[in-house]
Amino acid sequence: MRAYRDLLAKARVGDVMNPSSVSVSPSDLVTRARKVMRSTGLHTLPVVAEGRLEGIITIREILRVTSTRSNIPVSGLMLPPQLAVVPEDDLIQLSKKIIALDVPLAPVIRSPSDRTLVGLVRLEGLLNYLAGGPAPDLTVRDVMSRNVVTCDPEDGILKVWARMEETGFSGIPVTRYNRQKHREEVIGMVTRMDVIKSGAIRPVQESGKGRNPPVESIMRTPPITISPDAKLKRAVSLMARRRIGRLPVVERGAFVGIVDREDVIKPYLG
Repeated sequence: MRAYRDLLAKARVGDVMNPSSVSVSPSDLVTRARKVMRSTGLHTLPVVAEGRLEGIITIREILRVTSTRSNIPVSGLMLPPQLAVVPEDDLIQLSKKIIALDVPLAPVIRSPSDRTLVGLVRLEGLLNYLAGGPAPDLTVRDVMSRNVVTCDPEDGILKVWARMEETGFSGIPVTRYNRQKHREEVIGMVTRMDVIKSGAIRPVQESGKGRNPPVESIMRTPPITISPDAKLKRAVSLMARRRIGRLPVVERGAFVGIVDREDVIKPYLG
């Protein structure tokens, strides 16, 4: 067995999970769930009653609630968890399920019969684990995506949010064409949480007259980028260290693609 696959084959969920310190209860108001999401950066939260996992709540459900209905309890919006695992579960199978279901985290329960929440597995935790071991002999060019959804710095925040909702992407590169050098350049990154924290989304849902400044006012700049010739392990380590989910790929100053967490995890799965 290849060493990098052996790394995952020998691991269990308990090796990468974090303690279950972040959750909300079914009786909490959605305003509390929104506050927890903003403070932690999590888009999905486990819903726990008396220590037991009851469901999850996502940012999409919360954003559908206007300020005039902010007294709604979490129980009125929570969903069944798409994925729940136990500490002894195989890490390869968990990784495949997270990618297939496109979920940002997996709640960890004590056992199928005892749904006490004991931890959470996030893709960031999986990346940290992979960064400490051997990696497939691949480059970023081997795994990156070349057809990338982007936005212009002058695009309104609401337009960018609509693009995220349409595509399901939680982060989008902000690019600008350099006419003098005849190339597209990435000048920033904007994430779903950046848009939420800007405050531009809720007012437009409630009145249709929300603020709509250009995305360059909230984008993160300079962007953290990577070369297509960089080793896969370099991308894994950079994402883990900087706690980011995607890297614009830049070759000789030109924006040529993007690599995300799923792209770098898949080669470890065989």
